[in-house]
Amino acid sequence: MLGNYQQITRKAQATTSSTAITFVALYFLLLAFFIYLNSISEPVEERVQLVIGSIDVTFKGKDKVFQDPDVVRFKSDQLGTAIFHAQLKQVYEAAIPLVKSEVNEKGDMLQFRVPLSQLFSSGSADLRDNRNELLADTAATLIKRSSQVPTDMEILMNLKSELPSAENLSGNLPVKRLNNLVEGYIARGVPARNVFIGLSNEGGNEVLFKFYIRDSFNNQFRKEAAQ
Repeated sequence: MLGNYQQITRKAQATTSSTAITFVALYFLLLAFFIYLNSISEPVEERVQLVIGSIDVTFKGKDKVFQDPDVVRFKSDQLGTAIFHAQLKQVYEAAIPLVKSEVNEKGDMLQFRVPLSQLFSSGSADLRDNRNELLADTAATLIKRSSQVPTDMEILMNLKSELPSAENLSGNLPVKRLNNLVEGYIARGVPARNVFIGLSNEGGNEVLFKFYIRDSFNNQFRKEAAQ
């Protein structure tokens, strides 16, 4: 009789354990269902797509969720521009302490404000000797970026004095300084089509270096001479 009782007790314990496991499994399944309902309670399209994608991965055996190619490319472009701007800032800040930098609202144009005295000696059109590294590093960064995304550089010289007349361009000091800057970048490999210059009398004797993205790789004004 004792042996029969022990066998009945063991069967009862096994049945109770199996029932408990089933109950726990059902509880977690119900909990997961409520978490899912909560996750889609907000009508946010990206969040819904993410939840649906997670379900596909779990129950259909997919390796990963693929995003819209246009969204991926947009994020990649943003990241590339941010890295490009960071590299330029490192170049300019290392060469010129406290250089002023600005990014436009769209985030695709970066400019630096550099006093003329940091680039040229008083009354001289020649660049300071310690600025050769700045030109070389800027040229290398721009060339690398332009090979991936069409990018241009604009050099705008803001003056306090009046602008030169058409008859006095060749002998004008600001014009000579602009020419030396452009020739310095071209000599270091920057294509002429990627450099634009300008003069303004609305500033305070400073040079603005602007870097911005173009719509395409097509030449805007003229073709480069055959080499």
